[in-house]
Amino acid sequence: MQQIGRKLKQKRESLGMTLVDLENKIKIQRKYIEMIERNDFESLPNPGYTAGFIEKYAKSVNLNADALLKEHADELPQERLSAVDARKQLKNESPVNVKKDDQLIRPLIISLLGLALAISVIWLISSKLLFKSTDDGWVAGDINESRNVKVEAKEEKSKAAAEDKKKEQPKKLEKQKTAVQTSVKYKSFDGAALSYDVSTNDQIDLKVKSDVSTWIQVYDDQNKRYAYQEVKNKTMTIDKNVKTVTLISGNSTALEVFINNQKVDVPKTAENIITRTYQFSIEQTD
Repeated sequence: MQQIGRKLKQKRESLGMTLVDLENKIKIQRKYIEMIERNDFESLPNPGYTAGFIEKYAKSVNLNADALLKEHADELPQERLSAVDARKQLKNESPVNVKKDDQLIRPLIISLLGLALAISVIWLISSKLLFKSTDDGWVAGDINESRNVKVEAKEEKSKAAAEDKKKEQPKKLEKQKTAVQTSVKYKSFDGAALSYDVSTNDQIDLKVKSDVSTWIQVYDDQNKRYAYQEVKNKTMTIDKNVKTVTLISGNSTALEVFINNQKVDVPKTAENIITRTYQFSIEQTD
């Protein structure tokens, strides 16, 4: 049987989450996360933190924390804190170095602010003394001496605007005649990824919708990332020159996917898969 740390690491990697992503999500330092993944619980600041750390880690990657802790109880330290106590002690930790740095930086910041204020005052006083106004009371004359010139200019602008409007009308009608056409066809499912062929004469809008928060990752064949986060409802506009788009979801049983408002069908063989990978091959038509 795999150790608990190995199970957690494999689940994290299957969701595409890095150690930095997990650190930001569960607020546990990366070095402690690495100790958990190695089953090196004795190296933690207090081995009693182990259960609380593992509970937060498991929930963040959509695993049943209680069942996991019960199954691997013999791997954990004998004396351990509750999950609540572990979280409280973790929040109360504050590195000594940070406090020392704050004590050194604050006087420096105050000194710099005082110096900046003094320079501003000196500059204001100097500018008033050195730069006197040279305004001799010059008044602008009437630029439009003839009212007829002003009226003629307005008439010319009105004619030009009317001509431009006439030219734009055929273009608008042409755009209205060209209807948006998009088709999404299921291609295959190999046990790890669902494949689809997408044909459209318009830009692709990829939408995900879920009743619960779900971790997603979306990127294209140009290595552009559109999402790497927990969402309930999100719409992403894909670049027009893209040929392939990949969507990885961490809780797919609660997730619905749409391409240009068309719901993406999922075969029954994949309905119970928690972590899914959707691959869309896009073809632009005229």
